[in-house]
Amino acid sequence: MCAQAAETPEQQARGSGASFEFDAFISYTHQDRPVAAGIQKGLHRIGRRMGRLHALRVFRDATDLTANPDLWGNVTSAMVRARYLIVVLSPAAVASGWVNKEVTHWLQDRGPDQLMFVVADGQLSWDEDTGRFDPDRSTVALPVLTEPGALATEPFYVDVSDDAPWDPNAPMFREKVTDLAAPIHGKPKYDLAGEDLREQRRFRRLRRAAIAGLVLLTVIAVVAATIAFVQRREAVRQRNQAVASQLVAEGQSMLAGARPGGDARALKQILAAQSITSEPDEGALFDAVLARRELLEVVETTAEGVKDIELSPDERRIVTAGADDTVRVWDADTGAPIGAPMTGHQGEVSGVTFSPDGQRIASAGVDQTVRVWDADTGAPIGAPMTAPQGKVSSWAFTPDGRRIVTGSGEMSLSGVSGHGTVQVWDADTGAPIGAPMTGHQGMVLSVDFAPDGRRIAVGSGGPVGDGTVRVWDADTGQPIGAPMTEPEGRVISVEFSPDGRRIASGSGGPFGDGTVRVWDADTGAPIGAPMTGHQGAVMSVAFAPDGVRVASGGLDRTVRVWDADTGAPIGDPITGHQDAVGRVAFSADGGRIISVGFDEGAVRVWDLGVGSANQSWVMSVAYAPDGRRFVSGGADGTLQRWDADTGAPIGDEMAGQGVVMSVAFAPDGRRIASAGLEGVRLWDADTGAPIGTPMTGHQGGADSVAFAPDGHRIASGGEDGTVRLWDTDTRQQIGTPMTGHQDVVASVAFSPDGHRIASTGADDTVRLWNADTGAPIGTPMTGHQGMAASVAFSPDGHRIASAGADGTVQLWDTNTRQQIGTPMTGHQGPVYSVAFAPDGRRITSAGHDRTVRLWDTDTGQQIGAPMTGHTDAVRSVAFSPDGQWIVSGGIDDEIWQWATTPADWTANLCDKLNLNMSHRQWHEWTSPDLDYVEVCPGLSIPPDDPAGK
Repeated sequence: MCAQAAETPEQQARGSGASFEFDAFISYTHQDRPVAAGIQKGLHRIGRRMGRLHALRVFRDATDLTANPDLWGNVTSAMVRARYLIVVLSPAAVASGWVNKEVTHWLQDRGPDQLMFVVADGQLSWDEDTGRFDPDRSTVALPVLTEPGALATEPFYVDVSDDAPWDPNAPMFREKVTDLAAPIHGKPKYDLAGEDLREQRRFRRLRRAAIAGLVLLTVIAVVAATIAFVQRREAVRQRNQAVASQLVAEGQSMLAGARPGGDARALKQILAAQSITSEPDEGALFDAVLARRELLEVVETTAEGVKDIELSPDERRIVTAGADDTVRVWDADTGAPIGAPMTGHQGEVSGVTFSPDGQRIASAGVDQTVRVWDADTGAPIGAPMTAPQGKVSSWAFTPDGRRIVTGSGEMSLSGVSGHGTVQVWDADTGAPIGAPMTGHQGMVLSVDFAPDGRRIAVGSGGPVGDGTVRVWDADTGQPIGAPMTEPEGRVISVEFSPDGRRIASGSGGPFGDGTVRVWDADTGAPIGAPMTGHQGAVMSVAFAPDGVRVASGGLDRTVRVWDADTGAPIGDPITGHQDAVGRVAFSADGGRIISVGFDEGAVRVWDLGVGSANQSWVMSVAYAPDGRRFVSGGADGTLQRWDADTGAPIGDEMAGQGVVMSVAFAPDGRRIASAGLEGVRLWDADTGAPIGTPMTGHQGGADSVAFAPDGHRIASGGEDGTVRLWDTDTRQQIGTPMTGHQDVVASVAFSPDGHRIASTGADDTVRLWNADTGAPIGTPMTGHQGMAASVAFSPDGHRIASAGADGTVQLWDTNTRQQIGTPMTGHQGPVYSVAFAPDGRRITSAGHDRTVRLWDTDTGQQIGAPMTGHTDAVRSVAFSPDGQWIVSGGIDDEIWQWATTPADWTANLCDKLNLNMSHRQWHEWTSPDLDYVEVCPGLSIPPDDPAGK
């Protein structure tokens, strides 16, 4: 019988191969598979000698477990054959139950020896007194490990939670795997690491020698091929860059109105440019977002020769009037045709409109007829209505859709005068109702029914002026009251207010500028001042559903909004149309304006939520925790809640006493806190109602307010130089004021853990306070050359950002209270507000120079160009909870929302479109040499045949 060879010390330490098939068994849940796989690879490689497949034999179910109905039997069998158990701990492992079962089995069968742990995520805390992991302070301790006396001593474990993606080649992760491998090898860690390093060097030397010959043989061919490839790639890159630059330049010219094409094509070209180059022009994306910040959507069709277009009341369909004598309905989301074309007009169709309920369509043609169609089936309803005199210039449904009024007229042979006729029709039969209404000393250019359907407003005028607004009794055909005379030229558009008590008119002569007026529908007297500003005639007017605003569209390509009572403009003119704006209308909620221009077959939807806040000096803005709302506070003492998606106001303004300097949402989103001249107030975030009386104590008012993370406390900073704490339930002050600032406390912020408060003041300092005791923490942080106006904690609580009157943004280490890096400079003048992004990697700031800016917190460098649009100082900025948006408020009475990254800018522009380029458009607009790219995934790609065949 042969004698068995003696084992080496390493073999003895690792155990006989006959006794153990595996050196280690890895227990984990499948959510932690990447961690387990990385550990297995590391144990295979670390200390591996030449000629051996693996340094250690490691069992992991994904690589070593065979298919078998007896899963637990296979697992326990493998555990018996393993010397060590390595357990991957995470919240998923605790929740699975399977890992706990395996560890329990090991402890029962083998005890705590040869048991090691790897923390993939979470925390462990050992309790020496009870011989277990503390269940209250440990988030990833398995149930068996929290039982008293479960382990004799604290077991060995490594924490790899910060080492994703757990690559054994990464130095830090490899070192931690070496910690695990050393006891399995039976060697000190540094001996094993040294051997591993020597083996790696030896392997690299042999590998270099092996491939050196191959490299030498192939180098000439590779160099030649590489040169050719690089030259071709560079040529392609230069071509693509040239095409992209041209697309951007053309798109920007279209947005500026200097080149025909329209918004839809402009945005598509700028988006296409980003997709075909390795050096995308992110500035062009951002410029396009800013240029069309009010534009919510451009609704297109695939039709050609469109003479008129309108969006249905529910904004889900569009109807077009075609030069091909047809009326067509399209899906507003996809641009696809719905049903067959509606035919019957003898000649091109000049105009279309939906009935108020969206169930019928009225169309007018050059054949002097108005026809009614079923919007769902396309079938004609009733007989055609033939205008009694000349061309049909205007038509409108009654609010119930049962009748239609038409306005028509013709010019004299000399072209200097004209006359028109108004006729009411039965919308079901097409039969005239009553006699025509005549007497207008000029062409009838616009008609509109009153909300009660009993009156008709008519606008008319000749080519040399003599414009009038008249009101007629819809039942008798008799005039009501005297004509309302428009001295500035012919009346091109009229509309009743929602309550029927006023009429808005838009007018303009052939050479002068246009005017919008509001008239008393009963007396004919003008209300308020004329609304002037359009450069050219006003083509369309519309009342908002609330009756307090009027929208107008004009020959000057702009859409404008006015105060219906005073005639004052609201916000800036809305630009974007490439030609005259022929029709405007408000959406049902009043938050958007829908406009149709003469420039392209598209309807534009404009978001009125961007711009005027209807507050005097917006001093502070804050997002709700769910990101669906934000609140603004104004110098007029009001707070306003806003819908973050639409920009529409929510509910009525919340009015207090005096200036509101600061606002904040509670962590649960159910309350709002404000700081101002009357102190600190709480408001119900859902109803807008005040909660209790103001919290007073500051001498001179409060300038800043912040909720603690638990929502039970509020910190405020005041003009008296103090920081104070308040109980949100009792509204009583907590403790004594925190004193130290030598002047006004401009800003306060809680740390994420709620135990510290940061404050800034007019004494140029940034200070930290213990939120539990009110005691100052360390010495003040100094560095600003002037008032420190704003402060914010980073999400991890390790840094503070401050903004100063010296035009800088500065970062501070909260532990050392030392400045981090150099100040971030760029603002021209004082910086009033600063906020961290939720990921802590970006900061936004706003200042006296009317700009909002983004900064990289690691480099201190500005990201992109400044965000411009405010016309006066920007007082406040805030990030949305998802970090994709910034809201800003300024003393120009405006609120803006900004997308924050190129991906967001791309998504923002794609959201404004309902169609991608067609393949034919790609070929014509970009290049026939470039493969088609769907620049807006999810949007329809139109067929190349405009008829959709």
